[in-house]
Amino acid sequence: MRVTRASMMMITTLVVAGCYQGGPHVRGEDVEPVPPGRVPVDDEPEPGDDAADDGEPGHHGDGNAEEPAGRRMRRMTAAQFHRSLVTVTGQPWPQFDEFAGAMGQADFAEITDEGRELSVTFDKFVHDAALHSCSAAITADGEGSDAGTIMRWVEVSERDVVKIRRNLDYLMLRFLGQEMDDEDTRVEPWMDLLTTEPDAGELDDELMRERWTAVCIGLVTHPDFVTY
Repeated sequence: MRVTRASMMMITTLVVAGCYQGGPHVRGEDVEPVPPGRVPVDDEPEPGDDAADDGEPGHHGDGNAEEPAGRRMRRMTAAQFHRSLVTVTGQPWPQFDEFAGAMGQADFAEITDEGRELSVTFDKFVHDAALHSCSAAITADGEGSDAGTIMRWVEVSERDVVKIRRNLDYLMLRFLGQEMDDEDTRVEPWMDLLTTEPDAGELDDELMRERWTAVCIGLVTHPDFVTY
């Protein structure tokens, strides 16, 4: 009969286990038996304690694993934000120079490091800048004869959901660098904003202008726009 190497090792293990069914027994005393397969040793460390490293691979106690820290989310600097705002809307914020310091821009006199922490102050001025630049951009789009910056594929009079969706997809790519699939659920809240009939009155051009402005502001203040 052919005996494989694996079979020999199994047999050897069973034999060794049979030789050590328990530790030495002293008459009249109850001695806790040693688990099968282990040779009794004096001063054996408790489970979980660090045992001496015998050089063999394996577990030698519970250590404290130090996981590398993940990269913290950072926002744009004040200057980066304003440049990006002008790029996507075509409109600067006239008050940027006045409030750049409050947004964390270094003056290299008292402040030498550019602020990159998210804060209530930064968020407040981002909203102020978005309100001005988005309103100015949509006004310029309505007055110009060329393709608009925000209203690229529609006018405020447009109510066709297919054309509205096309312009929204363009804005998502322009502002956030995200291409939307036909079934992408991320556009649903934006489409609801643009197409839902008001509770009172009708969805007229002025209301559509406000809603497109709100979409622009929402994209400028979106975390994917101001952080990286």
